[in-house]
Amino acid sequence: MKENEMVQEDGNKGFSGKIFVPDTSAILTGKIDILSMKCVVPSGVIKEIRKGKMGRLMDHEMCVIQIIDPKEKYMEIVRAAARETGDLPYLSQTDMDIIAVALEINGIIISDDYSLQNVSSKLKIEFQGCGLECIKSRIRWGYVCKGCGAKYEDKLEECKICGHKITRYPLDQEER
Repeated sequence: MKENEMVQEDGNKGFSGKIFVPDTSAILTGKIDILSMKCVVPSGVIKEIRKGKMGRLMDHEMCVIQIIDPKEKYMEIVRAAARETGDLPYLSQTDMDIIAVALEINGIIISDDYSLQNVSSKLKIEFQGCGLECIKSRIRWGYVCKGCGAKYEDKLEECKICGHKITRYPLDQEER
């Protein structure tokens, strides 16, 4: 059996002694059983859940989820890695908090968010999907103008040369 394979103390399906850091969608989809897992989340995940219809239901389950907000030194590491991969514009504050908490406690992230997985891979943080297949390679993104083909390292709304839209493209890929 793999180290992070799902097993509960009573032998039923669930997660073993690892600490998991699920994102908001992983909790809301109901595909993970947070009652049988050791879960840690940043407060941003709780705020996102409480905004929606599941807010009242979550109050009952909050006693099993530990809330930890990341230390600033881990946030700086995450921001730097996200800048390097080109994912920074695609990560919310809560996404970065999740990565930073997992980095700080050596937790396993549960998320289907590919940008979150890409930055986690860069930082060698273990992650699992909760419905979709996980990324197979780490990508460093660049940005290119749809009009004139000018290339940029940072995301821009429009090309500095011709004014067309900028899209991202993979500069290079590396097996994770």
